[in-house]
Amino acid sequence: MEKRFWEDLRLLNGRALKRCTPSVTAVSKMPKAGWILITFCALLVFPGMTAAREKHVDTEFLEEAIQNGMASADIIALLDQTVGAAASTGANQAVPQQLRQGLYVTAIRQSSNVILRFEVDGSGTQPRYAIAEVAVSADLGSRFLEFVKAALGTAEAIFSAAPQSAKPWELALDAQSSSGGEVTIKVEGDATGHFTVSWDIASPKRPLDSFVVPTAFGSKEAGTEHINVLVHFPITLEAFTFLRTIYVSGVSQRYQDLPLSPHTWLHLTVTNSSTDRYVVVHFDAITVNGQRLFVAEGPASTDVGGRFLNESITRMQEMLNEEAAKPASSGKWETEFYYDDPDTGVVVVAVTGEQGIFDAAYELQTPIQNVRQHGKRTVD
Repeated sequence: MEKRFWEDLRLLNGRALKRCTPSVTAVSKMPKAGWILITFCALLVFPGMTAAREKHVDTEFLEEAIQNGMASADIIALLDQTVGAAASTGANQAVPQQLRQGLYVTAIRQSSNVILRFEVDGSGTQPRYAIAEVAVSADLGSRFLEFVKAALGTAEAIFSAAPQSAKPWELALDAQSSSGGEVTIKVEGDATGHFTVSWDIASPKRPLDSFVVPTAFGSKEAGTEHINVLVHFPITLEAFTFLRTIYVSGVSQRYQDLPLSPHTWLHLTVTNSSTDRYVVVHFDAITVNGQRLFVAEGPASTDVGGRFLNESITRMQEMLNEEAAKPASSGKWETEFYYDDPDTGVVVVAVTGEQGIFDAAYELQTPIQNVRQHGKRTVD
């Protein structure tokens, strides 16, 4: 970035001097006027240098990422104390939870939000200090916990009944504040029934040598929050009609409240538009108590959807042909179809292939919400 700054500056000064040089040459026989013009040209160049330099501000921030393998009951208990009901109702308020040696998170109820403060132990005699502080609305925090409970319960049931059917999944809660930093809490399950919790913590970006105590609401700019969902499921070329029923035109009967196996807590509904030029793809989460919670929804055109399907089928058939001719000879590939609505979220469907094995995945993002100090939320 610094190198680019000086290159731009040299270009700016070169242009200015190029404009001034012919005039200086023309008045070289008039010393006084020439010096006046040279001075004028210098005034054109150096203010630009100063202004350009002032726009470039050196910044710095801290970042820490940890991951812990945990049993499902321990994951639920930890999230309940940080973003769930126990945190949002004020129970055990301001009691630090140790994430790793010298790293703590404290959940503090404030209006309809939960403040998550992340602190580390100082070295030597230095006291404990905060490196990040963000706000999560009590509504989205409890929703995230319900998603996690449903995903964990389904994964354990699938692994117990049919281990070969288990597939990876991820759930992540992201909260940001310009004055407090950014935090992502991620819960993952793999195909072996192993669960992890990750914490990605970043302090707010500050000018060089200007560290201040992070606060969730230290800026006029609202904080933001959203949830990401990622689920994988196996697919074959023959079974690819599953996606064709979603995205191609001319289909009268699409999916209605379809559980996405093996992640049967996540349900899919696809409806036609009035023009058959696009479909509306909708996802709900079914909690362990049977409650239906909205996840995300997006409109997808049948034109682009059809192109995505055709390209995916081409890659799948190509790989199968290569593997039939020579095992392990084919190269990896991925196709992806992204669509969104700012008010209802983001949907991404991806198909990948490796050595003749295919995987489909849905990545969903809930609508990005603004989080304000007094609990008012708006879609960003």
